[in-house]
Parts: sequence; structure tokens; C-alpha cells
Amino acid sequence: MDTEKKPSQRACIGILAHVDAGKTTLSERLLVEGGSLRAPTGAFLDTDAQEQARGITIFTSQAQYTHGGRVYQLADTPGHVDFAAEMERTLAILDAAVVVVSAADGVQGHTETIWRRLEALRVPTFVFLNKCDRAAPDAALSELRALISDDCVDLSAGLEAAAEALAERDETLLETYLERGFDEGAFTAAAQRLVRERRLFPVFCGSAREGTGVAALMDGMDMLLTTDYDTTGAFGAQAYGVRRLPDGTRLVLLKVTSGTLHPRDRVGSGKAGELRLIRGAKTENLPQAEAGCLCAAAGLPDVQIGDGLGIAPPLPAACLRPLLAAKVLFQCPPAQALEAFRTLEDEDPALAAAWDAELEQLTVRIMGRVQLEVLAETLRTRFQLEVSFAPPEVLYQETIAAPVDGWGHFEPLRHYAEVGLRLEPTPRGSGITFRSECPTDRLALNWQRLIETHVFERTHRGVLTGSPLTDVQVVLRCGRAHEKHTEGGDFREAVYRAIRHGMMHAQSVLLEPYVRLSAAVEPSLAGRLLADLSRMSGEAEAPVPQQGRSMIRAAVPLSEVMDYAQEFAAYTHGRGMLSMHPLGLRPCHNTDEVVARRAYDPERDLAHTPDSVFCSHGAGYTVKWREAASHMHGR
Repeated sequence: MDTEKKPSQRACIGILAHVDAGKTTLSERLLVEGGSLRAPTGAFLDTDAQEQARGITIFTSQAQYTHGGRVYQLADTPGHVDFAAEMERTLAILDAAVVVVSAADGVQGHTETIWRRLEALRVPTFVFLNKCDRAAPDAALSELRALISDDCVDLSAGLEAAAEALAERDETLLETYLERGFDEGAFTAAAQRLVRERRLFPVFCGSAREGTGVAALMDGMDMLLTTDYDTTGAFGAQAYGVRRLPDGTRLVLLKVTSGTLHPRDRVGSGKAGELRLIRGAKTENLPQAEAGCLCAAAGLPDVQIGDGLGIAPPLPAACLRPLLAAKVLFQCPPAQALEAFRTLEDEDPALAAAWDAELEQLTVRIMGRVQLEVLAETLRTRFQLEVSFAPPEVLYQETIAAPVDGWGHFEPLRHYAEVGLRLEPTPRGSGITFRSECPTDRLALNWQRLIETHVFERTHRGVLTGSPLTDVQVVLRCGRAHEKHTEGGDFREAVYRAIRHGMMHAQSVLLEPYVRLSAAVEPSLAGRLLADLSRMSGEAEAPVPQQGRSMIRAAVPLSEVMDYAQEFAAYTHGRGMLSMHPLGLRPCHNTDEVVARRAYDPERDLAHTPDSVFCSHGAGYTVKWREAASHMHGR
């Protein structure tokens, strides 16, 4: 049998952009030039009725074309910030990204967000400077280099025309260039390596609508993008999406990273059903899916988005998380709505649908108001359910400013567990982490691992507003078990109480989401915009001239700017440009006001009690959190 490694001549490319930069137009033009589409239609990839009605991409669409002997699998991702989570799920399975920037509008907020995620995932990146039929590319090129990377090099005229710029980025290449001038083989090999290492971002200028510059982009990718897939190795794949056919069949979208997948192959605990290749709105059967291939597989009910299958690792955790929450207002039986939202959550885990049985209230997490409109329409047309939503609210979170100890004891009759923790603040965005300082001769390793499991199995609440706890490391200092009476659930209770006990003593900090606001206005309106930003507690940068307008960027609390788009459109008479994109969590600018409005009483939240339970004379009794530490057995 031939076991020699066989490479797969495939590449998966994602088309990414700020909304209205021309992303879908470029995607269709690539398919036309690659022989997969007769002519641009505007609807080959945006197949959903809502996409066509709104003129935006909501769901990632797929197709493929051939160029230079290689099969390119194209993923056209949403550009609207409300659907950024859908876009992000695709990034980790890309061999390369094509970021589309409008020469007329320059670098916009979402472009910077996309670029940061591509950098984090180390995805080789090309840039297509679009709409050059409407604006000269020079200003946008300068902005790319200033705001994105100085390694954005215009290769529209080929490698030789950019020889000096390329040579500056590689010492060996510079020596070659100084000795014998431009050497095509040496420059091609060096440029391939620089692209792979993200030290070079080739830029191609043109117009997707007119079809100019697209051939140069395709030739550039063919020359500079390298892939290395082994079709004969052990099977590996990553699940990056879930879709359902009109008949209800659940398809898992897979990127095969190694080996070959066949129908009826065992995958994890299940068995793959038929395999399909997605081409816009249509699918076709695949006899097999080789390494490097994107496919949709039926028959894998237990596989979830993000799972790694075979030898492939899981996909990286999402960073672009929803910033808002909205309560569902039922106009149908709640059980039916909950079932529908569970289906939608399977396809978009960021929704994080939460059902409160006591209040009979369903809450979903969202990125923005447009997403709510799409959800309502989806429920109506796909599930025949009528729902509406309460006005969305900002998702606050809580952390701590300094280390604090927490104790938890759980000892009703015939049960026993005690845990001593230290809670430490960690960098913003790090979430909840865990480490142990407890010697195993003091608490057995199996109990310590169980404690770690309990730390992560629930969302812990802060004590200011009851918002989720984040950016805290839970350090296990000590613990005690009983030889006869300790059960696994006992440590769960002790851990929960210890974390809550620590929070009651902590210097808590309320965090709120900030957005990166980018706005371009006529110079005469810059003062009005800066005054608005100051009123909204924004931190604005100095205005920068941009093609006859003033570009102003600022960090602003999301809670202050949620309804600003209408006001902005009114005073700019629709001629301004405004975009807002997630910037992460920062200390809340109006903590006292939010705490008073929420009116959260941590001692009345019995599901998150800080009190401990001890035993005396055969009966359990509760010790309030203020005195609990002095009663601990392991102090």
C-alpha cells in the first residue's frame, strides 16, 4: 500500500470586510473568474430572504472555484457587526483571509476588529482595496499602513514593481537584491514565507463591480499562498458550523484537516451520514472529503460547534461575545419558543438562551438591534412562532480589585467538605481561571480535580448587581474531606459557597462593555460630535482629516451610545459615516447609578449563598458568612 504523503491542492479562503465594502460583490466576481458562476447575480451567496431584503450578509455562505490548478473554497462571511460571532467562527479554519477595504471609505471600525482576530489566529492575509473606480487608492493605502500594518504592500503591478519594499522586509532577500537585482524565484519564495509568517500583507487594488484587479488578486493568491494537507494521515476535522436543511436534517459543517472522511465512517461516538458540498443555496453529495476540504456531514447529533474530531484540536474559544441581553416577550406558548431557541442556539452558541423557570422568562444574548429583528423574523418564517423582545440591556460583569480569601463548608448530617480559596484579579478578558497551591498530602488529587470542575461548571455572580463574575483566578489553598461521609456533590456546595464568601468580602468592580466608535463628519460638525462624545463619557482621539471630512475615533460606554445612530444621522443629514465595534470590558463609568437601578441584594440570592453549613449533635446548622471563616476546621 502506498503510504507516501499526498498533498491536497486545496485552500480555504474567507472574504471579510466592514459592511458595504463590497465583500459579496468580490466573492461573486471570484466565482465568475474561476468558472463557477456565469455572471454576478448579487444573490448567489446571499441566499436567505432576509439577506436579500436587507442587502447584508447574515449567514456565512460557501462556494468554490478553481484557479491555477488549485481548488479554492470560499467562505463569504457577514460584515455587519451584529453578526460578528458568525464571522468569527469561520476564521480559525481559514488558510488565508481576503480583507476587503473600500478605497472610498478607508479603514473602518470593523476592519480593525477583523484584523485583530486574524492576528490572534495567525491567519495569512491579503487585502483587496475595492471601489478604486470611485476613489484613488493612495489615501486608503496610507491609512492601511498607518492603522492596520506597515507591512501592507501594493502588489497590484507584480513582485518586481514592489521589489524594494519586499527586500526591506527580509535580510537575505535584501542581499540578493543588492547583488543581482530582481530574481523572480528568490522573491517568490521569500514572499511566500513572509505571507505565511504574517510579515507581508499583499494589497491588490481594483473594483469588484467592474471586475478590475480581481485577476491580479487571484494570481497573487495562487503564487503566494501555500498549503500543506496530508490526505493519507489519520483523520482529523473541526466543526465550525451547524445548518439545517428545509426538511430538518441537521448538517455539521466540517473542515477536514487531515486524512479522508467517507460516509458511514465512525466519528467520535457517532457515524457520519452522507457528506455534502455546499454551493450557495445548493448542496451536492460528496463521495469523500479529503484533507483541506470543507464539507457538511449528516448523522452527527453529538458534535457541536467548536469540537475537534479525530486528531484535530478544538477550535479556539470565541472572543467576539454579545454585549447585550434581551428578554423574549411570548406571543406563543413558552415551551414552543424555548424549543425553537434551543435549535437556533445549536446553530449560534453565542445566543446563550437562558430560561428562568421561576420567572418563566427567556433571555438571549445579542450583538445589536438588527440581530433582534432577524431573530423575530426567523422565528416567524421558519418556526411559525410570533415573538417580540423587550428593549435590550447592556451585559454587565463583575470582577475584583485585590486578592481576597473565601471559605466554604458543607456538613449536613453524613456529608462533609471544606474548601479554602483565594480569589485574585487577572487581566481584562482572561475570564475565570484556576490553579492549586494545596499539597496533595493535605487533600487528595482526585478531590482537587473535582474542585476545579466545580469552579467552571456554573456562572458565578458578583455581589454588586448579580452580574457574571469574570477576570478572576480561583486559587485552591486548602481543603478537607471525610473518609466516610464526603461525596462529590459536597465539594460542589463548598466551592460555590467559598467563591461567594470571598466575593462578599472583596473590593468588587463593576465592568461594562465599551465600543470603538468611528465617525466621519464634515469639519464644521466635528465640534458637535466631540461634545456628544464628552457627554456620553467617551474618550475621543484628536480629529484626523480624511478625504475632506474629519475622522474621529473614541472609546465609549455601550450603554451611552446604543441609540446614538438616529441622532447622528439627523444632524449630519445622512451624510456622515458612523460605526461601532466591540472594544472589551472596562470599569463602569456610572457604577453607583447602575447598582441603585439593579437593586440587587446578594444575601437574598439563595441560589448563590455565601453562608456555610456545619454539624453539631447530629444536625446541620447554618453559619452566616460574616462569622463563617472563624468556624472553619482547616484554618
